[in-house]
Amino acid sequence: MKGGAGSQRHLQILHTVAETVGRSLDVAEVLRTALDALTHVTGHEISSLHLLSDDGQTLHLRGDRGLSPELRDINRVLTVGHGLIGGVAATGQTLNVRNVVTTPNLLPAAKRVVRKDRQRAFLCVPIHSRGRILGTLSLGRQTNKTFGRAEVALVEATADQIGIALDNARLYSETLRQLEELKRAQAQLVHAEKLWAVGELASGVAHEINNPLTTILGQTHLLLERAEATPHMRERLTIISDEASRAARIVQNLLLFSRHYAPERRPCSVADQVRRVLELKAYQLEVDKIQVETDFADCPPVWADENQVQQVILNLVQNAHQAMTQQDERVLTVRIRPADGVVVLELLDTGPGIPADVMPRLFDPFFTTKPPGEGSGLGLSVSYGIVAEHKGKLRGENRADRRGAVFTVELPIGETD
Repeated sequence: MKGGAGSQRHLQILHTVAETVGRSLDVAEVLRTALDALTHVTGHEISSLHLLSDDGQTLHLRGDRGLSPELRDINRVLTVGHGLIGGVAATGQTLNVRNVVTTPNLLPAAKRVVRKDRQRAFLCVPIHSRGRILGTLSLGRQTNKTFGRAEVALVEATADQIGIALDNARLYSETLRQLEELKRAQAQLVHAEKLWAVGELASGVAHEINNPLTTILGQTHLLLERAEATPHMRERLTIISDEASRAARIVQNLLLFSRHYAPERRPCSVADQVRRVLELKAYQLEVDKIQVETDFADCPPVWADENQVQQVILNLVQNAHQAMTQQDERVLTVRIRPADGVVVLELLDTGPGIPADVMPRLFDPFFTTKPPGEGSGLGLSVSYGIVAEHKGKLRGENRADRRGAVFTVELPIGETD
């Protein structure tokens, strides 16, 4: 192809590819259009298009024309820096050779197949955008005539268009992801408003319940002091008193959790905060047949805001609770011990554990593996922030001794402000 006709055809190809890039965010469509437009124009029999993996270590075949089954298998996954195509991906330099069979860097596995397919001239150009290499575009033909300067320019320009398309698709995907995160954030704000309203309602109801409970306890104690009360009556009245006291403690804890406090740090017993949370969760844990085991060593107080510490503990207990609801063995173990300048709180569950792909995002806001309606993805993130503000540490990992997860909180002893 020579002269004006060749130039005109080259411009038509670039126009076709550019038009596709402009109207489509479908990478597969762009790659297919680019290969179709190039086919036979430069007199090549084969073409292949590889894209770089996310880790930048391998190239993956995303499109081809004319590759034999054997050559396709060899080209399916290539290592960056190895072979002809891998070398172009590593250096970013165009490769144009007269006889590919005699090229020293040709992969040994490919040499026999290339010779069998009678391939000779070979051209490979990098696909890049904004200074980053994204993949390669390769052409081969069965003559020793190297690809001319105009042909190389055409293929390089086509590769540039493909790079633009890949970047557009990436930016579009990122925009969609951010939009989804904004939608989730908005939904969580609405949910938070509902929770606030429910908390206010619960606080009011708790106050109303507290009054009759106080009356019941008072009257029960008066009856217990009566001399004529029989042993049987005293036994029954004691049961009423104990149960009313337990209900009063639950109401008191509910009031503590629902009340709005300005953050205030003071000496705080971690064990006391754990006991309050476990009392508040006792009924739910009992209903789901979760056994609670505690091991509290004597510890000095930490310098912390009691309500924020309770919030962290509640989030971790609820997390462990939800993790175990589908398990046969359901044991929540809570340990507290002193260490070097800190109090260590450990919550161990017998759930399924933390998947490897979840571990890096464990404390990310709005990230959750729970079904819709069962988790906001904020509990662990909020807890991590609270502990960090207290100059402490929060980490989650899988248990080494058995199936399940363990979350560890370390809070400094003494004043840290």
